[in-house]
Order: sequence, then C-alpha cells, then structure tokens
Amino acid sequence: MYFSIILFAAQANAQKNYYLNPVKVDSLVSVSLPKEFSRSKAGGQDIYSANASYGSMLVIRTVNPPSQQSVKNPKGLDNVFKEYVKKVQQSLTQGSITHDHDTTVGKLTARDFVLQVDTGGGLEMRHFILVYTKNVTYTFEYLYSDFRKDLAIGEMNAFLNSIKISPELTTADQYITVPSHFPMVTVIIIAAGLFVIIGAIVLMRRRPNLAT
Repeated sequence: MYFSIILFAAQANAQKNYYLNPVKVDSLVSVSLPKEFSRSKAGGQDIYSANASYGSMLVIRTVNPPSQQSVKNPKGLDNVFKEYVKKVQQSLTQGSITHDHDTTVGKLTARDFVLQVDTGGGLEMRHFILVYTKNVTYTFEYLYSDFRKDLAIGEMNAFLNSIKISPELTTADQYITVPSHFPMVTVIIIAAGLFVIIGAIVLMRRRPNLAT
C-alpha cells in the first residue's frame, strides 16, 4: 500500500508537469518542452518545436535587424506588438485575433493573444506570447484543437508559464526611455532646498543682533 501511494504521487506529479523539461533558448531565456523536441535554423531564426500530449509547441528566436532596434518608449513598443499581431492575422486571413492584451514575463512587457482559425476541419487555437527586446524577439506558441480544450488548457499553461527571463533583461532592453519633465522637477526641488538652507543661515546670523 505504501509503495502504491508513492507510485500514485509520482504519476500525479508527472501529469502536473506534463513531462516538460527546461530548455535554454539562449543564455537569457528558457522554456520547458517535452523531452522529444526538434531544433532547426531557418532565415536567421532558431526554431524549437515539439508535439505534446494535447497540442503542439513552437518557440522561435529571431535576431532583430538594426532598423527595429530604435524603439523609444512604451508607445513604440506597443506599436511593435500591434504590427506583429497584424502580420499573424494576415498570414491566415480566415483567422481572427482574440484576447489580445499586454502581460508581464519577468521584468519585461510581453504580448499575449490568440489566433482562432476554422479551415473547415474544426476550430483551431494558436495561443501566442511575444517577448520583444531591442536585439532579439522571442515567440512562444501553443496550438490545439478547440474540441480538446479541456485537456489542452493545463498543458498549455504549464508550457507558457514555464517561460523564464533573466533578471538582467529589463524594460531598458526593450526601449530607450526618453526623460521628459523629470530634469525640470529635479532642478526645482534642488533650488527649493537651497533656498530653505540659505534662508535658515541668514535667520541664524540675524538672531544675535535681535537679542542686543
């Protein structure tokens, strides 16, 4: 009975983890994939793909061209996300984008959205998480058939929640923060502080004269 309990616990833990193991995409990013996965290179991209129990997983690492390394602020980053989502939808004109929103992965802002497609063989869902940095773009995708949704949802969450981003990557690696009113506020604060100090010194010097 004791052995059976241990075996049952081990099987439950394996199902919870969906047999996924951490894989380094590069020195800064990792994700968990099934033991049997393939890695390939095409068009300057590193591609990791795997068939899981209830769906399929795809990870793409793309080095950004110099023209895409000049995002200046959060609005510019949002434009990058919107452009990517637009291209995904254009790749399958019969598809529709749903649940498009920002999320956080590590210290970075990421984009989370779903491409819903019905090609006649049933509804298919492609859940994306897009992580953009000035140098590299990371795409994580989980594809599953809608009729298997109840089974696939746990496996999908295990995959997407396993994305790990190095603490070294911050929003400074996503866009160039342009100071606006901060320097002026700093000048005002410093000037006010100096005024108070000078006023206190003058008042202290006048006190003996008042006493006499």
